[in-house]
Amino acid sequence: MQQSSESATDRPPSPLVRHLGLIKALAIVMAVMIVAALVVIVVTIYSRLQAGSANRGPSEMTISLPVGAVVSAASADAKGMVLVVDIEDGQQIWRLSAGGKVTRKIILQSE
Repeated sequence: MQQSSESATDRPPSPLVRHLGLIKALAIVMAVMIVAALVVIVVTIYSRLQAGSANRGPSEMTISLPVGAVVSAASADAKGMVLVVDIEDGQQIWRLSAGGKVTRKIILQSE
């Protein structure tokens, strides 16, 4: 009986036991990398949400038109608005920024 217990201790350790320290280290490194990736994803989503709300124009604005002027057409995009304004002398095309300020006026007059 004594011989069988000696033969069990004389066997080399299994590959799993030999590399147990390496396996633990790799598991810790992978856990840290997963946490870092999740932090990057959350920060990216948050920054994109904040950038989207900063680029939006106001929800309500007041534009002063000359007396007797009427807006006959309007169009909007990400950069602002374009208004076609009918006045007594003809038409004007106004380019407005996203904040509602007139950046360009094109005056179309009839001869």
